[in-house]
Amino acid sequence: MSNLVKTTITLPEDILHKAKLAAVKEKTTVSQLIREALDNRLNPINKRKVKDPMKLLGRYSLGIKKIYNKRSDLYDDYILRKMGY
Repeated sequence: MSNLVKTTITLPEDILHKAKLAAVKEKTTVSQLIREALDNRLNPINKRKVKDPMKLLGRYSLGIKKIYNKRSDLYDDYILRKMGY
């Protein structure tokens, strides 16, 4: 993070009160909430998380290196590996 600089902002009382309550609930500071809100507002594309299940392809492997047409073929290969073939 870059150097922090102090500044003064003017807020309506009700918004400040809500911000303080949110900061207590999230165990953070009002300053951190404001920094996050400004960051999200100024860089909306970088913070948007696209939940695309296709991005998970290839990240998790079951150790199967080829596609089996039948379950029995998978089982047969498993037995052969366990026997050392």
